[in-house]
Amino acid sequence: MEWINPHVWIHLDVKKPDGKVEKWAFEAGTPNVLFRRGFTKKLLMPGTEISVDGFQSKDGSNRANGRDLRLPDGRTLFLGSSGTGAPTELVPDHLKTSPGTKK
Repeated sequence: MEWINPHVWIHLDVKKPDGKVEKWAFEAGTPNVLFRRGFTKKLLMPGTEISVDGFQSKDGSNRANGRDLRLPDGRTLFLGSSGTGAPTELVPDHLKTSPGTKK
């Protein structure tokens, strides 16, 4: 992990089904926000096996905006900042409707 402002970066070696390893970088929230969510500098030591959900960058590179990180003990920690850019977040709140509601 790179604990830098304005965003923390988590670097992972991801093993693909064919055995090849790809290097990925996941952008997370600010260091202060992650500390308040339970992250510490010792939480992700090299070699820790984790799972990360996120949104790949539009340019197709091995970078992503991280959303959730699952630890080996089953805990899930939220990585993201206030807006991930996910397609479901691109619709302004005043235009969203719930089932059975007309606008």
